Amino acid sequence: MKMIQSLSAAAALACAIAAVPATAATPIVSSGKLMGATGVTVGGASYDVAFLDGTCSGVFGGCTTGNFSFTTLSSALAAGNALLSQVFINGKAGAFDTHPALTAGCTSAVACNVLIPFAASNGVALVTDTVNMPTASLDFTFASLIGSKTSTASLASFVYAKFTPSVTTAVPEPATWAMMLAGFGLMGAALRYRKRSTKLTLA
Repeated sequence: MKMIQSLSAAAALACAIAAVPATAATPIVSSGKLMGATGVTVGGASYDVAFLDGTCSGVFGGCTTGNFSFTTLSSALAAGNALLSQVFINGKAGAFDTHPALTAGCTSAVACNVLIPFAASNGVALVTDTVNMPTASLDFTFASLIGSKTSTASLASFVYAKFTPSVTTAVPEPATWAMMLAGFGLMGAALRYRKRSTKLTLA
């Protein structure tokens, strides 16, 4: 009976941990402006991101596919959605979700468009555009294109997001922690049950 209770407790703990959302990235703030963030998780890998104004070539050291951290539409969309769920959030550092103008390079109170290039050729760059608006339910990410020499400096609501792999390793997902803890719980329960069975046999 005790073994069943132990297993039930371990399973309940695993479910509770799995239900906890992934932790937010650590924002980089200067003079109240969101400059970027560290520890942004995209596809299981950890990245640092900086919000930069300028031309595609100037920001990325060349506006070609080889200069970008993400080189497919799906990975760039995932990166954009990671910004919405992990970086553009309200917290102690600032209300970055409801005030788009707090993001470096954006001065519009209506929306901040964050561009993530993933491919470029013949003077045209394919990008995903992550739109952070004052109302979180209106935030979205979509595919677009720009001229590779376009400067975002003249556009009040556009900025580039430059992703670089984090030096530290990615933090395991909550589900991974849950499985590990559940495994330890099951091992402990099995050992307890085995010990008890041995005592009963000797008696």
